[in-house]
Amino acid sequence: MWRSRLVSPKKKTNALLVLLLATALTSGCGSETEESRAELQKDGSVKSVISESFDKSDYDINELQQMVLEESASYNRSVGDSAVSVEKVSEKDGTASVKMTYRSAADYAAFNDGIFFVGSPKEAEEEGYNLNKVLSSTRNPLETVGEADILDMDGDVRILITDMKDPVVLDGKAIYTSDNVQTDKKYKTVTLKEESGEPAYIIYK
Repeated sequence: MWRSRLVSPKKKTNALLVLLLATALTSGCGSETEESRAELQKDGSVKSVISESFDKSDYDINELQQMVLEESASYNRSVGDSAVSVEKVSEKDGTASVKMTYRSAADYAAFNDGIFFVGSPKEAEEEGYNLNKVLSSTRNPLETVGEADILDMDGDVRILITDMKDPVVLDGKAIYTSDNVQTDKKYKTVTLKEESGEPAYIIYK
């Protein structure tokens, strides 16, 4: 079975998916299985892969596919546009995979009922996000920046603020992060630490 990813009580259209997405993540085993993740694209869209164990005794893959299609169609009707598209729903060796594309980070956040902001530091401030944070350099943890430094950064810098647990592949490289973030060796993939109760802050370029 799957864990709940769409839990907002205000979103009645997500009720069926909540039944399917009900257990903890058991991201695919083996080299041929894709891991769950979100990927930021240069055009502002977000591609996502959800890969988790799937109990065939409870649901079949066709039922899952129909539910995902219905949920994306319902969301698109609510925003009056094709903001979410389902690219592929498949199952192999007990692991189900759902690939989707979202028009924007805002659509990804709304559909998955979480925090997922991507934009400039000034845009983040305008949206009401708290930038009174101390972020550490990914290359030198002793180098830190605060709110004033963040807001003074040039226009090429982007900030990702999220409480999503799946890894995020950036369309750049992380240069500063909050202390609840893990990065890969290339500073391209960032992950919110499981024990964290606060959103992750990632500045990248």
